[in-house]
Amino acid sequence: MRYLGLDVGERSIGVAVGEKLASEKETIRAGKDKSFYDSPELSFDQIAKIVDEEQADAIVVGLPINEDGQLSPEAVHIKKFTTELGLKLDKTINFVNETLSSFMAQDILESQGLSIQEAKVREHQLAAQLILQQYLEENVSP
Repeated sequence: MRYLGLDVGERSIGVAVGEKLASEKETIRAGKDKSFYDSPELSFDQIAKIVDEEQADAIVVGLPINEDGQLSPEAVHIKKFTTELGLKLDKTINFVNETLSSFMAQDILESQGLSIQEAKVREHQLAAQLILQQYLEENVSP
């Protein structure tokens, strides 16, 4: 089974793919003064194209969960976005707690000696890779 991993944000969506090991794919950007939360359809066609290209069977999305186990305000937006996405693409959406994945991605990129600009380009797709890899390790047999 092949998975598409998403790190969904208001202005960018990191994308990763994998079956047993996750790999960075790309970052989809909303554009200046646009929001995926207000206009999710801005990304649906791009994500659908990647799902087709990669022959993804299901989608894994990171949700930031508060320490008390409740959805963060950001997670509420992400749930709404991904519910619409799942319906449009007719794909199963799986969630994983992604608290701190963006911070981990930033640390990894900084340790690689990338410039701030280079790190910004890869931050969300690396976060998507970390999210997907976590899901694969917890849910997919070796």
